[in-house]
Amino acid sequence: MPGTFSDSWKLTKTSFRLIAEDRSLLVFPVVAALSILGVLALLIVGWVWVAWPLGGTGGGGAMIPVAVVLFIVAYFAMVFLSVYCTAALVGAATLKLSGQQPTASDGWKVARARIGRLFVWAMIAATVGLLIRLISSRVRGIGGQIIGLVGGIAWSVVTYFMIPVLLYEDLGAWASLKRSAHLFTSTLGRTLVSNIVISLLIGAGIVVAVVLGLSGLFLLIGGAVLLGVILIGVGIAVGVVVALLGATAEGILEAALYRYATTGKVDPDLLPVGYAPLRL
Repeated sequence: MPGTFSDSWKLTKTSFRLIAEDRSLLVFPVVAALSILGVLALLIVGWVWVAWPLGGTGGGGAMIPVAVVLFIVAYFAMVFLSVYCTAALVGAATLKLSGQQPTASDGWKVARARIGRLFVWAMIAATVGLLIRLISSRVRGIGGQIIGLVGGIAWSVVTYFMIPVLLYEDLGAWASLKRSAHLFTSTLGRTLVSNIVISLLIGAGIVVAVVLGLSGLFLLIGGAVLLGVILIGVGIAVGVVVALLGATAEGILEAALYRYATTGKVDPDLLPVGYAPLRL
């Protein structure tokens, strides 16, 4: 158990240290967030474009299947974008952990080389996610909530290592799923503790952001407009930075844990002499 906590803390520190050494790793969550926002914007535009004429001609009933189609297309697109950007981050992080000097483009190259597999996996993940939500919504009361919670957790556990497995192992979808589940169980203690530590750190940052925002809101209501606006702005900024750092650290941690599971290495390889990280 002491070794588990020691290794988990090293893996957690490594995740944040790599971000400090090379801020280009932050690019991948930023691209994912902006891409997903773009899909949402297109969804809204598409909905308005379709709903406006239908609503004006009494075709409200026809809007329902259109809305379902638009939602499904947008949902699948967002899942794929998330998977693809996470794969690029895992790829770049893996290169850094092995002592190489990747740029952001190297991460995209790793993901692009497996884009077919990533696309298939994104479709499977999106479908399973929809099925879990559909089944839980069919059961009334707390039973449906339990089904949704347990189903979501179980799916997250067995698929935790899916992206690195798809990137670095030549296996089919079902074999990759079994491989991911096996890697999770074989590193159960370190995987759980590392993720809990990062979640607590992110949660603490979010609490600080909320406190700043609420303090600013109360000051704004109380008449201290300038100070209130400043605190609200700082709270939003802190929340965005914490979310960005958290998403990046989680992707790096996934790469580090996969490396540990397959090689037994906890510490990253030494970087070559003269290493100069890419600065944004």
